[in-house]
Amino acid sequence: MTQPSSRAGTFGAILRVTSGNFLEQFDFFLFGFYATYIARTFFPAESEFAALMLTFAVFGSGFLMRPIGAIVLGPILTGSDGVKG
Repeated sequence: MTQPSSRAGTFGAILRVTSGNFLEQFDFFLFGFYATYIARTFFPAESEFAALMLTFAVFGSGFLMRPIGAIVLGPILTGSDGVKG
């Protein structure tokens, strides 16, 4: 029979999960925050709107490549026999 978890244990688990999610998404938060500066620096176009849209296209491609990379590289890195290590 399992014992109910304590309040401190539950709080600690929630804190660990929240901090892990924050650290995982921090680069996207930072990129979004500095999007206007990145647009001016890397895409000096005639139109500010076009430069900002190109910046968000780079943001979107990075956002999509994480799960695609996990699908492609996951089986390769765990080995061909499917045993998780």
